[in-house]
Amino acid sequence: MKVIALALLLLAADDTLVDAAKAAKANRKKSTGKVITNADVRKSKGKIGQTNATAPVDVQPEESLVDQQQAMRKARTEYDTRSAAAREAVAQLEKEVATLEQQYYDEHDLDRRDGELVRRFNEAKKKLDEARAALAKLEP
Repeated sequence: MKVIALALLLLAADDTLVDAAKAAKANRKKSTGKVITNADVRKSKGKIGQTNATAPVDVQPEESLVDQQQAMRKARTEYDTRSAAAREAVAQLEKEVATLEQQYYDEHDLDRRDGELVRRFNEAKKKLDEARAALAKLEP
């Protein structure tokens, strides 16, 4: 009994869908232009023009992933060597400044302490500041 009711329901729904599709097809606009066929093209008296679409174009080849990786690796090793050299220079200058400072406090001759050691300390401190600035520029 349920099967028969289901079949009647599907038939009724199917009719309404078919009717809706037919109505939508009737409402569509028809094409008003003529369809051009191969026979029409052969009969045509006009000349067919061609554009020069095959003009040479300068195409730059893209780098492959391997080339990109090698370039990145080379840049990184250069950065590492420059960074290591800058860090080493900063460490050496820090040691030199610390040594000069200790010599200043250990020196008993006031003329030598206030003249020579202060001048050397200031020069070393200036170099240290420049080396730290260079290192800061290298690091991101």
